[in-house]
Amino acid sequence: MSDQLAFDLTAKVAGNYKREGTSARAAAYAAKYANGAFGKIRTALLYGPATPDEIAERTGITLLTVRPRMSDLARPRDADGNKLAPFIVPTGQTRATACGRDADVMRLATPTERKNWAI
Repeated sequence: MSDQLAFDLTAKVAGNYKREGTSARAAAYAAKYANGAFGKIRTALLYGPATPDEIAERTGITLLTVRPRMSDLARPRDADGNKLAPFIVPTGQTRATACGRDADVMRLATPTERKNWAI
């Protein structure tokens, strides 16, 4: 799963920028960094479900990076924009964030859930 995850999500980040030059170079750099963030988030979720705030605390990644990467994991798309099966799913629970708002508690999707996923 992790090889497919790295391929799909790196392609998504790099595919967001179609223009040549600075945008393409920035996208390539962001894709390399995003792949590391995806791996750290996935690893943190192996220890149990968590909110983005809790993932940021577990991994040391800033919350401003964790939130969009968790959105990418929950609603992944390939480089062509086609929807993919989610890598993380909500547990149905919420927990308070540091600022007092509720945040969804997320967990890793099981291989069976990913296999049976339908658009």
